[in-house]
Amino acid sequence: MEVQERPAPSREDGGESPLRRRRVVAAGGALLVVLVALVWLLSTRGDDGGDAAAASSTAAPTAGAPDVTIAPLPPTPTPTGPTEDVDEPPASLSEVSLDAPAAVGNGIVATITAIDAIDGTAVGPGNIAGPALRLTVRIENGTSEPVSLDGVAVNLYRGSDRTPASPLDDPSRVPFTGMVAPGESGEGVYVFTVPTQDRDLITVEVGYQAGAPLLLFTGPVA
Repeated sequence: MEVQERPAPSREDGGESPLRRRRVVAAGGALLVVLVALVWLLSTRGDDGGDAAAASSTAAPTAGAPDVTIAPLPPTPTPTGPTEDVDEPPASLSEVSLDAPAAVGNGIVATITAIDAIDGTAVGPGNIAGPALRLTVRIENGTSEPVSLDGVAVNLYRGSDRTPASPLDDPSRVPFTGMVAPGESGEGVYVFTVPTQDRDLITVEVGYQAGAPLLLFTGPVA
């Protein structure tokens, strides 16, 4: 039997082997898979960003900050003292002698119960020891309410031109303080530097409360 050899089809004839076709198909499928995966990844990232932004914008108003309750303002207290403009100097009442009582007119009465000539002791900076007058002042509360004596002011002036006398922080000085009940009285002790030759005429000024009329006592010191 004679065997005849047939020549294999050549690529020039336009033939294509099955192996080559399988490789082309496989490469095309792999490329398709890559494209699909890339499209899915991009779409997923976009959705995540949108979802995250939406979640953020949605969660912001429901974050749950605790409710804040604003307490009402306390009522304005009713003033118990003079209500005149604090920029205006308080009025001065008529002068009385050093040994007479002076009345404000609302139940408050002040009296100088003692004037002592002493050798003042210098205590603290700015104080100079020397001849001084020590005043004991009493304030009686004839009103129906307690009165604070923390704001009492006592001043002393020398001569007809009323030159201010320097207050002296002597150990015997005891300023007014605290409250005085209705029908009760309180006392304060004040010391001022006053040379002996300047005691022919002094004026003592007492203000029991800021803005209240000033009580004036005047006369010579023996």
